[in-house]
Amino acid sequence: MQYTRTLYWIMNKKSKKMLVAILLGFLLVTTIFNNWKSNEMAGSNPGILNVGFDVDDTILFSRDVFLNIPEDKRNPTDYGWVNMQDEKLSLFIEPTVELIKYFKNNGHNVFLITARSGENGDYLAKFLSDGLGLDITKDENLFFCPKESINGVRYTTKHYQMKKLNLDLFYGDADTDMIAALKASVYPVRIIRHNESIEQYGNNYFGNLTDGEKEKNPFQMNDLKIFYSKSVGIYGESIYPIIWKGP
Repeated sequence: MQYTRTLYWIMNKKSKKMLVAILLGFLLVTTIFNNWKSNEMAGSNPGILNVGFDVDDTILFSRDVFLNIPEDKRNPTDYGWVNMQDEKLSLFIEPTVELIKYFKNNGHNVFLITARSGENGDYLAKFLSDGLGLDITKDENLFFCPKESINGVRYTTKHYQMKKLNLDLFYGDADTDMIAALKASVYPVRIIRHNESIEQYGNNYFGNLTDGEKEKNPFQMNDLKIFYSKSVGIYGESIYPIIWKGP
């Protein structure tokens, strides 16, 4: 009986040592793998930014496209028609084009995200490719993220794509662009919309500056000067002070 107890104790002690050795070995291998993976990621992506840009009123002055939508293609907006008309009616906003080229020339990744829907999106991709001097391809670096309607209110969906792309920065003109970036934990930067765009359709810009009802519009046109002078928007975003004379 004593012999059996002694043998059990010896075997149990050896099993404990073996278990400890296995656990230590596992921890060592895990630590080595994690360090290797971290070094690999750091080595393959040394400070490269993933930068996103909105399209309408950020890259393109597309006011005339939307003002010329035929009556039978409104409510809802026929984006298949809109995406085919940019070549005729839209203008590139030169300061934003220069900014995009700056990021690309310095080795960063650039993605375009629009709230338009994607019908005939290849036409928009080609127009952007020609104007930016880049290879823009639908669903590769140009993404269509239409707004989602909930209880009659339309909300942005761009943050879903921002998260998938792991963006670091996002440039856009609209309030929803800022909201989407904040929802995705991306640093938001507001592009100053051209005055003619604000006058024609001020909705979704600093609380809708063309809406006369105070409860819907907490800001007035003069408040823009305050925001611009402080270079900080209503969502705490930075303001990119583009200088563009427009059409």
